[in-house]
Amino acid sequence: MPDISSATYTPPGVYVSDESTPTVTPRSVSTSTVTLIGPALGYETFSEVVTVYSGSATPLTQKGVYTTAVVGPPAIAAPVVTSLAGVVMEYSTDYTFEVVAGSGGAPTAITQIRRLSADEGDLTQPSPKGLKDGDQVRVTYAFTSATYYEPTVFEDFDQVVATYGPSLVSVAPTDPTASQVASPLTLAAKIALENGASSVLCVATDPTAGDFQAQLKAAYKKLETDYRAQLLVPLLVDGAYDAHTPTNVANLLTDVKLHCETAAAEGYGRIAFTGVATTYDNTTGHDQLAVQQSSKRLALVYPNRLLAFNSAVNASTEIDGFYLAAAMAGRLARNPVARGLTNQSLTSFTGLPATIAQGMTRTFKNNLSKSGVAVAEINQASQLIVRHGVSTLMTSVLTQEISMTRVGDTLLQMLQTGMQNSGLIGEPITTEMTISVKSSLIGLLEQAVSDEVIVSYANVQVRQLSADPSIIEGTFSYKPPIPMNYIVIKFAVDLSTGDTTTEATEEAA
Repeated sequence: MPDISSATYTPPGVYVSDESTPTVTPRSVSTSTVTLIGPALGYETFSEVVTVYSGSATPLTQKGVYTTAVVGPPAIAAPVVTSLAGVVMEYSTDYTFEVVAGSGGAPTAITQIRRLSADEGDLTQPSPKGLKDGDQVRVTYAFTSATYYEPTVFEDFDQVVATYGPSLVSVAPTDPTASQVASPLTLAAKIALENGASSVLCVATDPTAGDFQAQLKAAYKKLETDYRAQLLVPLLVDGAYDAHTPTNVANLLTDVKLHCETAAAEGYGRIAFTGVATTYDNTTGHDQLAVQQSSKRLALVYPNRLLAFNSAVNASTEIDGFYLAAAMAGRLARNPVARGLTNQSLTSFTGLPATIAQGMTRTFKNNLSKSGVAVAEINQASQLIVRHGVSTLMTSVLTQEISMTRVGDTLLQMLQTGMQNSGLIGEPITTEMTISVKSSLIGLLEQAVSDEVIVSYANVQVRQLSADPSIIEGTFSYKPPIPMNYIVIKFAVDLSTGDTTTEATEEAA
C-alpha cells in the first residue's frame, strides 16, 4: 500500500492490501469410515493344465499359491493334481511343489511343480501312479493376490462381495445350528454400511501369519499410521484359536486395546468396538471382561447372539456379537462427532434369540451397563437400540462416554493437520510469529465450534518458551458437548377440587 502520508504524491483512490495473519482451513477429518479386521473367503481359485518333468520344475501361472491346507479361519484346501484321465496324484509321492520366495512374502511367491520318480536314483522312472516326463496334469489351487491382505477402502458393497466373497451361504447347511456365514468380513461390511458408515476400510487376516491371534496382530500393524482407522471392529471369529474361551477372548481384547492406546499416544486416535462369538463360554461374563479391560478406547457389546435373515435360504440364522459391534460402529460413523450411541437404533437384525431376550432383565442389563458393557435391547416399539453407549472405563463421564473420546480424537486431529498445513513450521520467528500462531489456532478452534465438535473454547494463550526459543507453545481450554443421559421429572397428585356447595330442595306446601 502506498504511503499516503509521505511527501510523494498519491492520487486519490482505494488502496487494498492483505494485512491478515494466516487463515488455516483444516484438512477434512474423516469420521464416517469403519475399519473391519477379520477373516474373509481368503482366496481365489484357479485351475490350469501344465506339463511336468522330474529334472526341472514348471512354474504355475498365479502367485501366492497355498501349497498345503490351511486350518484358518478361513479354512483353505490343499491343491489337487490330477492326470488328464482324472487320476488323483499324491503329493510328495508323485509330485512336489517348490516355492520361490517373493519380495512381498507369500502373496507374491512363485510356485513351481516338479514330477517325482518311484526310484530316487533314476529320475527317468515314472512316479508310483505312472506320471512320466512330459505328461500333462491339471492343477487346481487356491491363491491370493499381493494386495489381498492390505487395507482397502470400499464404498460399494458389491465390490466388497467381489473381493472377499458372499456374506452368507446360498445353500442351507444340513446342521440347523451350523453357522451360515460364508465370509465374516463381507457380512460385517454389509452391516456397517447398512447402519450408516459411508465407507469401510477392510483388512483381511492372513492365515499364513500364524494362529488367529497372530493374524489379528499382523493386521493391526498395517493400520498403525493410518488416519482413516478411527473406529475399529475386530471380528473375533471362533475357530482354531478357540475364540470362545474366557482366557483367549481376554487376550484378543487386550491386543486390540493396546493397539488403540498405543496408536492414540502417537496421534492416531481410535476406538475399538468388540463383541464375542455365539459360542462364548459365559463362565466369565461380559461384565467381568469389561472390568478387566477398563479402557476408554475399548467398547464391549452385548448380546453375543443375534438373529439375521438369510434371503438365499429364506430363514433366520444366529450371528455373533462382533456383528453387533459392526452395527454400532456404523451407526456412530453416521452420527455427528458429538453424538454418541445412547438410544440409537440399529438395523440389519431380525431380533434376538428367545433365550437371550428372556434373560435380559432390568437387573441383568443394569449390571452389564455399570460394568462398562454397551448393551443393545429391544424397546417398546420393537426396535433394537443401544441402551447406553459406554466404554469399558466407567470412572467418569469423560471416559465412559464413547462420544467424549471421539470428540477429543477429532479435535486433536483437526489441530494436528491444521497447524501442520498452516505453513508456519520452518518460518523464522519474528516479533509477529506468536500472533500468527495464535490466529491460526483460533481459526481452527472456531472451525471446531462451527462443526459442533466442541461447544466453546477459552483462555487461548501463545508464548515463546525461554528454555528453547525455537518452540512456540499454545494452550487453551474447551467445553465438550456432554451427552444428556437423564431427564428427571417430578409430579404430584392434587386432590383439591375447590369449594363444594350443597343446595336443599324445598317442597311446595
